[in-house]
Amino acid sequence: MSVTPIVKVPSKVLTSKCEKVKKGDPELKPLVENLVDTLDNAQNPQGAGLAAPQIGVLKRVLIARNFYEDPGNTNLTKFENVVFINPKIVSHSKETDVDWEGCLSIPDTYGKVQRYSQVKVRTEDLDGQEFTVKASGFFARTIQHEIDHLDGILFTTKLIGNKVTEEQLDNIIAAEEE
Repeated sequence: MSVTPIVKVPSKVLTSKCEKVKKGDPELKPLVENLVDTLDNAQNPQGAGLAAPQIGVLKRVLIARNFYEDPGNTNLTKFENVVFINPKIVSHSKETDVDWEGCLSIPDTYGKVQRYSQVKVRTEDLDGQEFTVKASGFFARTIQHEIDHLDGILFTTKLIGNKVTEEQLDNIIAAEEE
C-alpha cells in the first residue's frame, strides 16, 4: 500500500495545469494505485475523488467514486473507484445543479458550486484504450470537480455565496432538515 500525503492549499501544484499521460507511461499504474490507496486512507473527511495533482503529480489522472446502494442491504452504500486517464468532457446537459462541495486539499472549507447535472466523458484505461463514461448526479459532480483539478482550478473559485466551515455546514444542513 502506497499512501501519499495530500497536497494542501496554497501549494502552486494545485493551480497548475496537468500534462497528458503518454501511452505506455511506466509511472501510470503505480500512480493509479497510489491515488486509490491515498483516497482509501483519507479520513475526516473521506473523499469522493482524488486527482493526481493532489498528491503532487502533474498528470491528467483522477479517481472518482461512483456510489450506489447495495441491493441486498439498502442501509449500506457501496462505491466503485473509476479511473480516468486524460479525461475530457465531450458533452453535458443543459441542466445544472447547485450543491455543497468540499475538497481534501482545502481542509474545513465548503461551499455551493454550480455543475452540469449530467456529463459524458471520453477517457482512457490503463492500456490507453479510449472509452466513454456517462454520469449524472453526485458522480457527475465529482468528475467535474476532479477534472477542474487537472486544469489547475479549485472549487473555491466557483463558489456561489460564501465558503463555510464543516461546523457551519453541519448547522446549515441540520436547519434545512427541520
